[in-house]
Amino acid sequence: MTYSLSRKFLAATSALLLLSMSAVPASAGDSTDAVSPLNAANGLSEAAKQYLLHYPSRSGVDGKTVREDTAAVFIPFGATPEGGWPVVVWAHGTVGVANHCAPSLNPRSDRDKQYLNTWLSLGYAVVAPDYAGLGSAGLHHYLNARGEAWSVLDGVRAALKQFPLKNELILVGQSQGAHAAFASAGYQPEYAPELNVRATVLTGTPYFEKGTTAADVLPPAGGKAPTGGDPKIPYIFYIYLSAADSNPQLNPADYFQDNALPLLKEASNLCITPLNDEVMKAGLNAANSLKPGIDSLLNASVGSMLYPTLKIDHPVFIGIGGADINVPTAMQKRFADAVKSAGTRAEVHIYEGLDHSGTVNPSLRDSVPFLIKTLNDKR
Repeated sequence: MTYSLSRKFLAATSALLLLSMSAVPASAGDSTDAVSPLNAANGLSEAAKQYLLHYPSRSGVDGKTVREDTAAVFIPFGATPEGGWPVVVWAHGTVGVANHCAPSLNPRSDRDKQYLNTWLSLGYAVVAPDYAGLGSAGLHHYLNARGEAWSVLDGVRAALKQFPLKNELILVGQSQGAHAAFASAGYQPEYAPELNVRATVLTGTPYFEKGTTAADVLPPAGGKAPTGGDPKIPYIFYIYLSAADSNPQLNPADYFQDNALPLLKEASNLCITPLNDEVMKAGLNAANSLKPGIDSLLNASVGSMLYPTLKIDHPVFIGIGGADINVPTAMQKRFADAVKSAGTRAEVHIYEGLDHSGTVNPSLRDSVPFLIKTLNDKR
């Protein structure tokens, strides 16, 4: 679905956003970070300058290993505002689990280009971490909440040291990125208390609870089990591969039927688009790909996927596609209800008829005013 914002709207909101910001200079200090130009083919048209940042991060998977992760950094056109550019911290959606799937190493989708260019045109720098294992050593542990969050927060710390940025942050994420952004919001007060997060903006948010089953992740669309390929099967592959990286004793034949095993093996190297294409071509779905044991795998894995808290101390925007089958609409509604019940100030918008990807850019019509109101809130 094509969606655009008028230049008048962009100009007006850009001015309001800049007026809403207080000038808080980024922290300074020595760093072992490395900065290089980002490949132009992987850049954004609304960025005056764009960089690839290598930075040290503590692994959230094991809680102790110091590793090197990567992020792309995009600086808007125009004079740097007093105190630095305010920052959108972009947490990306599912790309895969292999190193070469990192967003900083590939051209971004047209959807993401449009979305991120909008934030740049509104006067935000964009810091876009790749997550541990994407663009860096090791397998990416998919949907590991602490792993995502610590890598994101360490990336922001490094970017504040290296670039003319303001410690005035908006966490923004779609799909897996919404999971990463909300996890980052939850871990930030303890892990990175010096970071000034003003709001979180989410679309297509996964929500896992203790006891989450395959039926929760793979519900039949429209009440009918799919007879063709299911775009959620790649997510199950990535969850298994992440679990097997921690526990090599796992046997894939305990969880997957024979016709799914060849693609499962390829999933460790295939990024999401070609993997999804192969899943759809093969017609893989829960009925012909999974064994009952998959629930035990999810039960064993869900602990790493849980958010550290549902109570966030800043406002949260939640956009939900009414026709989302990738992250089921019902799952997202449960998330929104749980967040509000926990006491978080959350603004929820449901976009009827829009699917997982189609919700992203239309949500800007609501998330930008939400942000303006939040930044003008004197509380």
